[in-house]
Amino acid sequence: MTTSEQQIVALTHCKRYHLQEARQALQQLLACFGGIETLVRPGQRVLLKPNLLAAAAPVEAVTTHPVIIKALTELIQEVGGIVLIGDSPGDDQQEEAHRVSGLQKVMAETGAEMLLFKGVKETWVKGFRERIIPLAAELEQVDLVINVAKLKTHALVGLTAAVKNVFGCVAGNHKKRYHMEYPLPLAFSRLLIDVYLAVKPAFSIIDAVVAMEGTGPRRGKARRLGLLMASPNAVALDSVAAEITGFRPEQVTTVAVARELKLPGSNLAEIQIKGLTIEECRINDFDQGPAASGKVSRLIANFPLAWFRNMIYARRPYPSVNSILCNGCGVCAKNCPVQVIDFSTGIPDIDLNECIRCYCCQELCAQGAIELSER
Repeated sequence: MTTSEQQIVALTHCKRYHLQEARQALQQLLACFGGIETLVRPGQRVLLKPNLLAAAAPVEAVTTHPVIIKALTELIQEVGGIVLIGDSPGDDQQEEAHRVSGLQKVMAETGAEMLLFKGVKETWVKGFRERIIPLAAELEQVDLVINVAKLKTHALVGLTAAVKNVFGCVAGNHKKRYHMEYPLPLAFSRLLIDVYLAVKPAFSIIDAVVAMEGTGPRRGKARRLGLLMASPNAVALDSVAAEITGFRPEQVTTVAVARELKLPGSNLAEIQIKGLTIEECRINDFDQGPAASGKVSRLIANFPLAWFRNMIYARRPYPSVNSILCNGCGVCAKNCPVQVIDFSTGIPDIDLNECIRCYCCQELCAQGAIELSER
């Protein structure tokens, strides 16, 4: 899985979510690869796969911003492509997430089609290991996938960007099953790499106009970075995104696993940067959140061997409930992969002895009532 060919990542400024500004920024990125016409041919059905974690408004910086999706949709349509927009959010409320995130409005304005992920198509992949990945069967309806991620911290894997974003292509409740089967960050990231290799997006873009720092990917702080990033290689794109936000490679476990596999783009030395330089984009005070800023992260840096890192990961934070913020909606209990949240009193009670610390409850709580703390 090695190659001597340099991987290209393009970086550009996009200061705000204004349609014309986003369009120009996307054109600048795409020009580094020959323009949109080299990616999309007339008549091709193109899936734009945003980050649609949950039903969250654009201002929350949880999902890929609709202005980016609309500008990209129009560019594809202008060269004769047929655009579909779809993702499978963590709580599987697809239509509601499309509506609240603003993507349903984009579809109404552009004529793009909503692609709901409902079926299952087992896809064989040989990545970290040979396995069958239960992808959404609807992916069979498209000619290529353009992966449009959101730059956010992530309590489990450090940083969620282009590689992590393809996890939404796994069908329905299989995502919960995978969290249960692979609770440790490295094991889960090996799965994520295999999902990425199974989906094989033709191109990836990261929306970092407004990113999320701190306790992402749902309850962190919005941070205006004013950047868009793009590459045909999501691994290279994430390696650059990690460098820009100050993460070491071992702190972003998808990048760490890509390095284990020697995937192209997993080392900065293999990457050619076009547009802005990394130094022009670097954020020196980016809040990397609990996955990268505490004792666990420091220990991992000192002990790079994978087996030792897995031992250290056992010391990562547990979820806890802030009863003042909790509104009793029950989303956390419903979406817990191992069903260890008791809701009989109307306030969630997490059995920490059985909790696998996948942080699904923390990700999906719209109230921010699930916090991460030492046991």
